[in-house]
Amino acid sequence: MNIIDMPADGTINEDVVCAHNQSRYHDTPFHQHSNHYELYLFLAGNATFWTRASAYPMKRGYLVAIPNGHWHRAVTNDDSLYERIFLNIRTNLVKDFSTFDTDLSTCFKVDKSKEINILKLNETDLSEFVSLCDKLIAVLDQPTAFGNDIRERILLSDILLLINQVDNITNQPQNIIPALLQNMIRFIDTNLANDLSLSAISQHFYLNQSYLNRYFKRYMGLSIHKYISESRINQAKILLKAGKSVTDACNQCGFGNYSNFIRAFTRYVGISPGKYKK
Repeated sequence: MNIIDMPADGTINEDVVCAHNQSRYHDTPFHQHSNHYELYLFLAGNATFWTRASAYPMKRGYLVAIPNGHWHRAVTNDDSLYERIFLNIRTNLVKDFSTFDTDLSTCFKVDKSKEINILKLNETDLSEFVSLCDKLIAVLDQPTAFGNDIRERILLSDILLLINQVDNITNQPQNIIPALLQNMIRFIDTNLANDLSLSAISQHFYLNQSYLNRYFKRYMGLSIHKYISESRINQAKILLKAGKSVTDACNQCGFGNYSNFIRAFTRYVGISPGKYKK
């Protein structure tokens, strides 16, 4: 096994990251990968996979195809051995591997009612996927070895070809996300331009501020403040890509203070909003 701990904010600098991990306990905060697709294969244990609007109990052979920019986390529910594989691939790399007739990003495309695709691998496909990933991990561990750049492309292509021929689960697992959490996330996501202080949120839900913050962090793995800040920055990125000015993006995302927006955006994204827009 090669244990890899991903950055809490989801930042990935490499084109490809792959890990086959085992542990007794796992609790990552909510995160997203802005430039990477992710494949997450559940092999053993008792874990729940979370998105912003859903929570799904995992079963052996469940493979989650996560589009870029979608919030997610996986959490264990007890101390049983938790085994999984995750593979992150830069989006433009998948595009480069695709052809006019074969779009290898198809498995990551979701309709408006879903955030992720959950596939079910039979034991044959499961064994092949694990074998391909283990070989890829060995190649990634020796990037300068002769021919490993070509081996990496071949293995990634084989993995993506395999996954794109697997069907979605016919009966999707039951969504077990608590109603209060779902309502809180919906309220935040639809009011990014408005007052989202803890006081305002607690008044909306008629609940104690401390309780709300503890409740949110217990399920999401990060504070309400951090979730709001990162959601606003991601919305600002969308607006800047659409041609909005830095000032308009700041105001429409609820930052209010221009200087705070510049600092927060630069810290999270790595470049200033002006450079990001260009």
